[in-house]
Amino acid sequence: MDASFNDFDNLADEEIRPPFDEEIRPPDDIKREKLIQDTRSEFDREMEEALYLSMQEVREEEIKNHKFEEEIFNNYIKEQNERRELFRDLLINMNKLSRFDKDIKELYDFLDPIIEAYCNHYITRYELDKETHDKIFKVLKTIRVNKNTLDILKTIIIKNS
Repeated sequence: MDASFNDFDNLADEEIRPPFDEEIRPPDDIKREKLIQDTRSEFDREMEEALYLSMQEVREEEIKNHKFEEEIFNNYIKEQNERRELFRDLLINMNKLSRFDKDIKELYDFLDPIIEAYCNHYITRYELDKETHDKIFKVLKTIRVNKNTLDILKTIIIKNS
């Protein structure tokens, strides 16, 4: 370092610092604090306590409701995924075969939205006339379909009497 900077630092410290006696601040005056008495009436105190307890109950109820809603939503998603998994193989096979067979393509285009609506809990069954119902299951018998899947599909797609 250059010597001129050291001289400046020494000079600056001496000029800025006050003498030692002026550095210490005298202590603050002692203050006495007095607690203010509760001037509310007994009724006001009871009302405040009742309001506090009521708010606590509301919070607890909201927490319970939120947990219940979350449980319902999780069950809905779980069942939706189970239903989709059940029909996944059928739809994949039909999609593959629809490239080669016109009847299967028409059936796939017809069944896909019905199965999707069933999986999303929009419908529980779909009523068709006897002729369309028989044609659907006649075409389904020509492809490999899990028997369980076919039985469930028969409970969804029913004949209109």
